[in-house]
Amino acid sequence: MLSTAPEQPLRTSPENTPPPPTAPRGRGWLLAAEAVVSVAAAALMVFLARRVDVNPLDRIGQVSALAALQLRYALIAVVLLVLAVLTTRVRWVAHAPLVRRLAAATAAGLFGGLVAGAIAVALRGTSWGLNAGYGDAGALIRWTETLIGTGTMQADYPPGWVHATAWYSRLTDTPPEYTLRILQIAGTALFGPIAYLSWRLLLSPLWALGLGVVPAMVLIDPYKPYTNLMLVVMVPVLLAVLRGLRRAADTPWRGIVLRGVGFGAALGVVFLVYSGWFVWSAPGVLVAALAVFPWRTGWRRGLALVAITLVVFATVSARHLYGILRASGSVKDRYFYWDTWVEPTYIAMWKSDLPGGNPGPWPPPGELAGVGLFTVLLLIGLAAAIAVARTRTVVITLTAVFGGAWLLRFHFASQMYATDAVQLYPRSTAELLYCLLLLTGFAGYYGLRRLGGVARVRSALASPSLGLGVLTALLLLIASAGSSVGDRYMPRADDSPGILAMNAQLIKLLDGTCPAYAATLGRGCFAMDDPRYGEVLRELIELGPRRGELPHQPRG
Repeated sequence: MLSTAPEQPLRTSPENTPPPPTAPRGRGWLLAAEAVVSVAAAALMVFLARRVDVNPLDRIGQVSALAALQLRYALIAVVLLVLAVLTTRVRWVAHAPLVRRLAAATAAGLFGGLVAGAIAVALRGTSWGLNAGYGDAGALIRWTETLIGTGTMQADYPPGWVHATAWYSRLTDTPPEYTLRILQIAGTALFGPIAYLSWRLLLSPLWALGLGVVPAMVLIDPYKPYTNLMLVVMVPVLLAVLRGLRRAADTPWRGIVLRGVGFGAALGVVFLVYSGWFVWSAPGVLVAALAVFPWRTGWRRGLALVAITLVVFATVSARHLYGILRASGSVKDRYFYWDTWVEPTYIAMWKSDLPGGNPGPWPPPGELAGVGLFTVLLLIGLAAAIAVARTRTVVITLTAVFGGAWLLRFHFASQMYATDAVQLYPRSTAELLYCLLLLTGFAGYYGLRRLGGVARVRSALASPSLGLGVLTALLLLIASAGSSVGDRYMPRADDSPGILAMNAQLIKLLDGTCPAYAATLGRGCFAMDDPRYGEVLRELIELGPRRGELPHQPRG
């Protein structure tokens, strides 16, 4: 049920090969089916969320909406589990692989759809996206308007999301201010399917769900869904590149060319959507590439694969790549927010870079010399991954990327005082945390592979009941995580991410009217430059049943 089949041996070193791709040759239609059902599940959750009739500026309405989403999710999950149970029976067991595959893909889509559905509820009655025209949303709106008007935009910012916004605005004749709302919901919904399908490059369906989607849950960001999503996509693509490099000696020249073109194009697209992760990853990827390069057995093929990949990557991303290199010495990030005021080794939780996002004591008090239990468990996972699989491409790459990003983090942080610049250093938290989560997961993956030679363990791993239990647990985890993340973005008056939806609900629309539910709080709505808005927010913080939460307005 949880496939840990042995790898295909190579002439170089059978023990050092990474996990093989699990999609059988000639069965691409199965992967296509996974993609279809995953995206359909995400879209279904958003559609069902649109039919939840609550007032998003009423805390009881928010809780009711989250419960309604959970009910709909649970009914779909029950159907998946019933199908999984049926395929444990002898007469249906031949269909078990297909059901597992589609159930895993559906579960991944349901996670993105749960969070996106909550965002749809949070933005019910308004045409604004999260944060209205403030902050990064305002910058994206301005860049989109410039792109629509002139056909160009600044070259040092990734153009993918801005071009997508401009394209949709022109296609539907929708103002960029309102297009952001649609793309935020759609991008959030697609987070789960894209994460799952990216990890299917390396892993079987249930492993792609458990090792690919679960660690990525901590990174989902409905405000700017494209940023962290590109980290989730980039990591498995880089692992596939380095796996191909390690196997270059046994790959025919035609395969070298095709892989180089595919890898270069994929990395180029990721770079155009969000390029920041390439900075943090570059040192580690270079070290990992040197470690897995086939120096003795296939250096010509390895060199050709690297060259083709880099040439195609540079061709696809040329304008933005040149813009970054050109601006690298002159652009300074002076955005000193709450996370730049705390000691720099804490990476166990990423709370975004919103102003005032500090939820209390930060970092949270830790039990072991200030280090929390969660961090200790991640470090145990790191140690275990190295212990059981230190020669595997996955472990080499993830540890090298972690080490490089760790050093760059402190390099930029140590220069803050001298240069009066942040240079986005706290954003390395997301990548460092993601690497540790993946290493912990792969420690279990490779640990089970080692135990697979034991007859009783092999029998247990092949048991249909194990797969059923894992699927059940993952579905419950997805339910809890999706609800927790969605609740975080429900309208609130404090400095939590809920302020993003609050701004969308209380800022005047482009035609000067108020969003549909703005009258609920009895304060009307405001222009973005109206100083009274800040006073109203401060008042609402104190009046709520709990700090920042909105009161319940009895109906009737």
